Amino acid sequence: MNKEELHEQLKLNISRETWKNWFNTSQIISMDENEVIIGLGNPFLKDTVEKKFGSIINEKINDILGKNIKVKYQASTIDKNTKPLSGPLIRNRPLKLSEFNPEFTFESFVVGESNRMAYYSSIEASKNPGKFNPLFIYGDVGLGKTHLMHSIANYILEHSPDLRVRYLTAEDFMNEMMDAIRNKQMESFRERFRKTVDILLIDDVQFLIGKNNVQNELFHTFNSLFNAGKQVIICSDRTPDELATFHPRLISRFEMGLVVNIETPDESTRYLIAKKMAQMISLQMSDDVAHYLAEHVDQNLRRLRGAIMNLLLHTKITGEPVSVSSAKKIVDSIVRMNKSKTKYNSKEAFETIKLNTVIDTVIEEFKICREDLYSNSRKKNISEARQVLAYILKIYMKLSVKEISKILKRNHSTISHSIKKIDHSLMLGNNIIKSKIDNIKEKMESEKVDLDLV
Repeated sequence: MNKEELHEQLKLNISRETWKNWFNTSQIISMDENEVIIGLGNPFLKDTVEKKFGSIINEKINDILGKNIKVKYQASTIDKNTKPLSGPLIRNRPLKLSEFNPEFTFESFVVGESNRMAYYSSIEASKNPGKFNPLFIYGDVGLGKTHLMHSIANYILEHSPDLRVRYLTAEDFMNEMMDAIRNKQMESFRERFRKTVDILLIDDVQFLIGKNNVQNELFHTFNSLFNAGKQVIICSDRTPDELATFHPRLISRFEMGLVVNIETPDESTRYLIAKKMAQMISLQMSDDVAHYLAEHVDQNLRRLRGAIMNLLLHTKITGEPVSVSSAKKIVDSIVRMNKSKTKYNSKEAFETIKLNTVIDTVIEEFKICREDLYSNSRKKNISEARQVLAYILKIYMKLSVKEISKILKRNHSTISHSIKKIDHSLMLGNNIIKSKIDNIKEKMESEKVDLDLV
């Protein structure tokens, strides 16, 4: 089998959507008795494919060739003979359609394992608008989504001043639309978003849940920009599939491009973020204080920034340098405040209701009983139910593998294997599993709507 034949066989073993999104630029650079080297279009694709699909690609190539072989990845290199772009010595002044935070740049963004994919995909969207279209970034509140959106805008204004960039929240989009309807200026509104924008960035799109008329307008705006080759970037606190009541045609538009996640950063990344935040406000902070904050402020990064701003205020009022002792007092105050909020919002009770709803929905979909789910049975239907439940708890409810292990009473490696197995099944186009997960999510969303109405 030669390189071209291997490449074609690999394509047949990967779902069409996965191939289109990730392997469209791939080629087999070389192959021998011991290894296969796969080339991809750029370093971003190379790193992402190797991390996300490495094990399954290795498995498929071994199956195709009928032997164990090592698979390596290589990014396309830049042609050193390429001439630099020529242009005017005096640069055009950028046309600003929105105000952007000058502090939110790629240089000030701290990169770690939790946000690496979102960071590099944002850079790609900035350098090559329209290539990954749309770019959909999702993650919990305060993890850096808005920072990346402003970074994209600032980069484009700096390097491509002829492009017109518009940033706004979904709420702003709705308010502008309502004003246009009241003033009978919808044509002007549509012209403003569909004809005079090259890069559209919309933040907090989940705000449009339940607002069908605005979703419809966003759908047509998206289509107009997409068809014209304009870049659209969307941010949300949840995946496209989790946008309850959004019309399927709009969700499908969000999913047709690149969907990337920002997760809660680990302690080492939080330490670097704390140092960067302190540096940006000219606060002298020792490594001991930064490590303390990284260890004890472990959720929303806005809380970390709040703690650092409080330290700055404290040192200005008292004249004392920042210390672990002063940091501890501020962190203790934040913890007390958050405990109070949790108590009165009954968050734990709501999470228990939601967890039981998910478990009951999975049991109903697979037509098993709760005892089956926790039993040692290895029947295919029961095993798949456990694996799908683990996958949903991890991907959609954002629980850790450790938490899922406690819920399902299985060890860490079993849960990790279950999640990877479902992920691989979906990647390979297993429509039976996909259909079951879609049914479960649809029932979960209907439960969520009912809870919201209470």
